[in-house]
Amino acid sequence: MTTTRITVTAGEPRAHVQLSVGALAPRLISRDATRAHVAVAAAGMVLLGGDHVQVEVDVGPGCTLEIQDVGGTVAYRGNPSSWVVNIRIGADATLLWDALPFVVTDGANVERRSSVALEAGARSVIRDTLVLGRHGERGGRVVSALAVSDRDGPILVERLEADGAAPQPGVLGANRVHDAVCAVGFRPRLHPNDLEFERAGALARHLSDHTHGSPLDPVWEAWVTDAEGRDSADEPTNTERRAVHTKGTL
Repeated sequence: MTTTRITVTAGEPRAHVQLSVGALAPRLISRDATRAHVAVAAAGMVLLGGDHVQVEVDVGPGCTLEIQDVGGTVAYRGNPSSWVVNIRIGADATLLWDALPFVVTDGANVERRSSVALEAGARSVIRDTLVLGRHGERGGRVVSALAVSDRDGPILVERLEADGAAPQPGVLGANRVHDAVCAVGFRPRLHPNDLEFERAGALARHLSDHTHGSPLDPVWEAWVTDAEGRDSADEPTNTERRAVHTKGTL
């Protein structure tokens, strides 16, 4: 197993960005003294049965890292595979990660584990879209776990188990798409049905049988604006980029 690493630290005149290629290949798009924009794409066929992917992300104090997925991820049938992401966000730093759909095809068996650790004043907005099966499929088995914490302890701990071949009542029902946006470290503006955490943060979730037209697109855009303290009129939309991807692959 090789590890993909993305590390950003402040610097003059430009931030220091260290990128290591593993199963994923990160590429620098732009940077200034405290901000970096990095694109992530598969370095080969991922995720095949038996693959084990690990991603390490470290955002230095006072920095902002924006990660842009290119192409999303498809987990194929075969032996059990895993997808592990460990994220550390330094003091007064911000992570923005709009992950494209993670598709679990028929016969796949995947475990996904993500951890996010925040230092004082850190913020993050992460979008995650899980899809059971491609068009015409029911999808395989997936266990997806997320743990978010800061120096005071856990903020969010959740675990989802789903199997398209043996759906469980009360989990996804007839839906095959689980779309979620998680904001932590600040109080974002809330929309109907959003879950507000006891400490600063909130979760928006949407279940559906398709990926296009998700009502979470404007939620993502609003929460990114809130995280960075920008005027909403200056915030670019990502709706068209996600729509093009999902229509082409799902």
